[in-house]
Amino acid sequence: MFKKSILFLSLISILTASSYEEWLKSQNSEYSTYKKSMDEEFSDMLKKDWEAFKAMSTPSPYIKPKPTDIPAVKEEVVLPKKEIIDSPKIKFKPIIKEKVIPAKVIPVVKKYHNFKTANFDFYGENISIQYDKKISFNLGKINKTIISKYWDKVSNSDFKKLISQINKQSSNLSLNDWGKYQLIYKLGLKIYDNPNSANLFTWFVLVKNNFDTKVGYSKNNIYLLSTMKHSLYQIAFFNLNKKKYYILTPNGRVGKIGNVYTYSGDYPKAKKQLSFEIKKDIKLYQNIKQKKLSFKYNNKTYDINTQYSQELVNFYKSFPQSDYNIYFSTKNSPSLSNSLVKSLQPYIVGKSEIEAVNFLLRFTQKSFAYKTDQKQFDYEKVMFPEETIYYPYSDCEDRSIMFSYLVKSLLNLDVVGVKYQDHLATAVAFSSNISGDGFVYKNKKYTISDPTYINANSGMTMPTYKNSKFKIIALK
Repeated sequence: MFKKSILFLSLISILTASSYEEWLKSQNSEYSTYKKSMDEEFSDMLKKDWEAFKAMSTPSPYIKPKPTDIPAVKEEVVLPKKEIIDSPKIKFKPIIKEKVIPAKVIPVVKKYHNFKTANFDFYGENISIQYDKKISFNLGKINKTIISKYWDKVSNSDFKKLISQINKQSSNLSLNDWGKYQLIYKLGLKIYDNPNSANLFTWFVLVKNNFDTKVGYSKNNIYLLSTMKHSLYQIAFFNLNKKKYYILTPNGRVGKIGNVYTYSGDYPKAKKQLSFEIKKDIKLYQNIKQKKLSFKYNNKTYDINTQYSQELVNFYKSFPQSDYNIYFSTKNSPSLSNSLVKSLQPYIVGKSEIEAVNFLLRFTQKSFAYKTDQKQFDYEKVMFPEETIYYPYSDCEDRSIMFSYLVKSLLNLDVVGVKYQDHLATAVAFSSNISGDGFVYKNKKYTISDPTYINANSGMTMPTYKNSKFKIIALK
């Protein structure tokens, strides 16, 4: 009787498993049909009338050009002993040496049937990705019809394996959205050897990753358009359906382009906005360089050893100018933390908060030569800390970002950005009352600390901005 029961239950189990497999197949089939229907409907929409939109742009976040020369305090002001005594000793954040963990080499999977392999360099990393031969495409005269045909061609290929590989490579390198865009575009350029086709390819992959992106065209050019979670500068954009679509290019900047034709509809589920925040350190570590920085403070010379990733600097060269919080809140590389932060730490051990802040101010004020972006690059460029170390010159915003990074890394004090109409500084919230210029923000007193005003202590404002209005940039 027991054996018969076991046999009966086993039979039910087999039947149930079989039924489940059949149900699963039917569900997958229905979903595939639904996805195909979505692609077909989207393709039909692409064939309809497109509209011409006039490009606009925001050239700079500043009202006036930044000053070409900066003032300096002739003689360093000695801090009053009472202020030093009243200022609490700094509370060090535990600084643990970060491991520089290179990206793991992703093993090449067994070659897919009817797939080709694209091998290309991505900032020192050798990338290998397979793609369906069916996505090959000869781009003729640029118009809405050819763009619709491209969508049909690629959406009917085995694109899921391709996108899966792209996402794995992106995750392996801890790329942010800008890095992922660059990876996709470089792959598209490798496959098609044509910037217009590379833009179509990037558009397809991002849409399939549910990003709110579009393509547009004007004469002989195809453009990639995308919504963003934050503002971009020096980038042409369009207002469409109450949303701002920026034009993305590999060099991160787009000038005047006039009218561009695009479609007003959306691909279902493509609702996500790109964000260029860097929440994880991007793993581009193939080319680590060293540089010694020197500065004088209280008649003593200090030498600070630093390291930076040349490949990461190369990546940053293309970075579109974004909201300042993107730079202030970036997760910088372990190489920078293990060298710069570690080198500075011994000099502020046992110091009061005000002494430590002034030391970091003097490092930032005097270790780097000043020059505006227009003179150094011929365009506005905000630098990440590694770039400030790499380039021969920097200006006010670069030093403010560097200084805030050091304060947050070493001193455990709150810091905010202070933006004037043509200048950027910072302010620090001390635990004690510090003399000098400051303001109250969110029930805390912040003291002006300008990393560009040479020899200035915390509490000293550049004379030009003594009574000027400013905006506060709250840092994450």
